[in-house]
Amino acid sequence: MKALLLIPHRLAHDRHEAVRRGDRPQADYDALAEAIRAQPGGQADILDLHSVEREGGWAVRLIRRFRDYNWALAVLGFQRCHEYDVVLTHGENVGLPFALLISTLSRRPRHVTTAYYFTGKRNFLWYRALGAHRSIDKIFTLARRQYEVGRERLRISEDKLVHVEACGFIDAKFFGTAMAQAVNERQICSAGREFRDYGTLLRAVATLPDIKLKIDPSSPWSLHKSEVEGLSIPPNAEICRMEMGAVRNLYAESAVVVIPLYDNPIGAGMTTVAEVMAMGKPAIVTSPKDNGFAGRPDIIDGENFLAVDVGDVAGMRSAIERLMNDGELRRRIGANARKWAEKHAGRQEWLDIVIEAMSGPMAGSANRRSRPNEVLEHLGGE
Repeated sequence: MKALLLIPHRLAHDRHEAVRRGDRPQADYDALAEAIRAQPGGQADILDLHSVEREGGWAVRLIRRFRDYNWALAVLGFQRCHEYDVVLTHGENVGLPFALLISTLSRRPRHVTTAYYFTGKRNFLWYRALGAHRSIDKIFTLARRQYEVGRERLRISEDKLVHVEACGFIDAKFFGTAMAQAVNERQICSAGREFRDYGTLLRAVATLPDIKLKIDPSSPWSLHKSEVEGLSIPPNAEICRMEMGAVRNLYAESAVVVIPLYDNPIGAGMTTVAEVMAMGKPAIVTSPKDNGFAGRPDIIDGENFLAVDVGDVAGMRSAIERLMNDGELRRRIGANARKWAEKHAGRQEWLDIVIEAMSGPMAGSANRRSRPNEVLEHLGGE
């Protein structure tokens, strides 16, 4: 298999060495590329936003200037795609424009993508009006609500949709082998940015002066703007922005991890939930209005975590007090959380699902028939 991975982020040049040192988790796309290369005849190349600046020709530069980096990455991937059997696009911000471009080819590579959002008017245009899914062979969803919207509202055939419940997109080995360190029995922490309701958490903690709260609102992936700068920070709370991977130390030194969320359709917070569970830490999580968390019935309130309703300050305060005052409950929930992670956060199961979806024949297009080289010439390809 010859695979091209389009990653719409700026990837750190020293990330592989940092992983070898144990300073940061291995990203899912690097683990996937490594697994593909380990197969007989396997080849996996990654293009990111640095590649757009470094390798893009005049067409890529033009798209970057008048559209954005994600479209420019899609064009760069389109120019290279004839060299590969399969292209994986890491999110719809690059996957949808790439699908539109390859729909012009008479013979295109297999295309696999992850859809975080199927909701919204723009997606209705992309999928129902433009039929972008006709140039996508498999679409991963990480939340049950997104799978249902894709199938029912956008009318994407079920043979294209794959609801991925395996949480191997996190590096469970990195988080599960954290070095033992002293735990501050009066400290809780929180981390992440996507749909985070830090206002509710801060209001709950403000009336618990004997509890110390640390929040790292950073995210290498989220496009959401951090809201903590506009919030009132009580004296017992601290905002700390940590380097990639250092959040593991924040989890480790805290007695409890809290993941406060707004109601959302994408299962936001799942990465942090899985990381925390891999460490065997007890967590308090805002549970969106679906059964379980992110539509998962196997994450059970009172067993793997404590659930709090959206925006419930009193409920959040009560859950914090309950866990902080009951060491045995913390140990039980933490142990159950680790068992859950051992079952659901193994990377190999996730890799098997993704590689199976990537394996398959190259496809023809039902749309305009063009010779690949002609299209590449029109877009400044080599």
